[in-house]
Amino acid sequence: MSERLDFPRGELRARVVRGTVVNATVLGLVDLLVLAQGLIVTRLLGPEAIGLYGVVTVTTMTIVSLKRVGIDEAFVAQEAADQETEFQHAFTLELLLSAGFALVLLAAAPVVAAVYDDDRLLALTAATAYLPLAFALQSPAWVFFRRMDYARQRLLQAVVPVVAFAVTVPLAAAGVGVWSLVIGPAAGNLAGIVAALAASPYRLALRYDRPVARRYLRFSVPVFVALVAALVVAQGQILAFDVDRGLVWVGFVTLAATLSRYIDRADTIVTSTIYPAICAIRDRTQALEELFVRSNRATLLWVLPACAGAVLFAGDLIAFVLGDEWRPARGLIQGLAVATAMGQLGFNWFSFYRAHERTRPPAVEAMVAAVAFCALAVPGLAIAGVTGFVVGRCAAVAVQLGVRARYVRALLPVVRVRDLLARPAVPTAAAVVAVLALRAALWGSGRPEAQAVAEVALFGALVVVLTLRLERGLVAELISAVRRAGPAEQEPGEGDRDEGDGGHLPVPVQAGMQGPGQGGGGGAGGQGPVGA
Repeated sequence: MSERLDFPRGELRARVVRGTVVNATVLGLVDLLVLAQGLIVTRLLGPEAIGLYGVVTVTTMTIVSLKRVGIDEAFVAQEAADQETEFQHAFTLELLLSAGFALVLLAAAPVVAAVYDDDRLLALTAATAYLPLAFALQSPAWVFFRRMDYARQRLLQAVVPVVAFAVTVPLAAAGVGVWSLVIGPAAGNLAGIVAALAASPYRLALRYDRPVARRYLRFSVPVFVALVAALVVAQGQILAFDVDRGLVWVGFVTLAATLSRYIDRADTIVTSTIYPAICAIRDRTQALEELFVRSNRATLLWVLPACAGAVLFAGDLIAFVLGDEWRPARGLIQGLAVATAMGQLGFNWFSFYRAHERTRPPAVEAMVAAVAFCALAVPGLAIAGVTGFVVGRCAAVAVQLGVRARYVRALLPVVRVRDLLARPAVPTAAAVVAVLALRAALWGSGRPEAQAVAEVALFGALVVVLTLRLERGLVAELISAVRRAGPAEQEPGEGDRDEGDGGHLPVPVQAGMQGPGQGGGGGAGGQGPVGA
């Protein structure tokens, strides 16, 4: 046994591998459901309603995300002797914070309506004010996250989107309009609260202690600063397009941003799996370096093909799925996909710093990213339209990557960019070349739906085949871990080396290929307030 985990230290490696499989499977299925919901309601409601929804959801999600100041991550990282008491301390702080943010959402509703000059936004935004409290009441999932009991954690979190889908889509089809996107998630969160309270291993009680609160505060203040910086970017692009082009273009950028979030979900699948393991081995630099490299290779094996696919097939998505009214969104979908691919390089570095209870460096990076966005992307939109915005957005991400590289070298000195990109880039590059060659051969013959399907199939098949060939060792390890009957089959020390050793904690390649997960880093949460 280790001091913080209730299973032998030698099982840590297998837990990480199996946990990634669980997270990838559950989150992949859930996000396919959420993606299907998004595409269905997008088709049913049209650009104007989705634009209205985009204002509400970006405002609500951003304010709710400001509440996620790392209390869950600090709870996972701590080593208190009495875990039930520690959980009650953390839950109390989360609940108090949530009550404050619920009031902020209520106060923001008239402001949002005034800024966008649309009275409909008042009631829609106010109707989401329950969300911070709903998420706080689902905090028992933190306990399972700390224990690396991923199956129970993810099944609890799956309740919300499943119920939301079952309510939202019928309401949208029945003509309820944009309110279906508010009522459905409300029903899902109610079901999620009931499930979390029923499964909680600890009694939910209010317990406040000033020294404990100060400890959490030291961890959380820089996280809050980083979230404010993220607010500038998320809300800034919505507001910029509303001012420059109107509500319909807000719908276009909302669609592009939503698809980009699905692309970068893979990082959440892996990061949310390895965060407890990072905390357990945070004093072992060599093991951390290997875990960082392998986890980023895994996520890039999903992110790079997904981004390339968005660039290649954005036109087909619009022509054959969404409809011609969404055609102006093509450039935004492609451009934000490129920016997402750039931003995913070493993305989970912040979890390695937070596991060391050093939350200031990620805050610095986030502030630089916000300043670069305001200095490059917003003027780019005003000067050169969508092209200028995309170029500015990518340039801002490049500036952000410069800051990230400095901090990664400081904590993990042997890590290099080539270690992350060399293998993952090969399958995507080969698949892109093959698709472009096929298009060139068929140039001038029109673009029927069958050709688009054939290109997608060719692209996917090449990515999968080359990935399995290049990462054969990790795939074999994944299969071996899945087949294990349980901890008794592995002797202590077999999977993870002793503290004096460098260690070896692989992350399976499939984790990055399963599909989107939930945004939000290493924490135990990842709920989205309002789902389209």
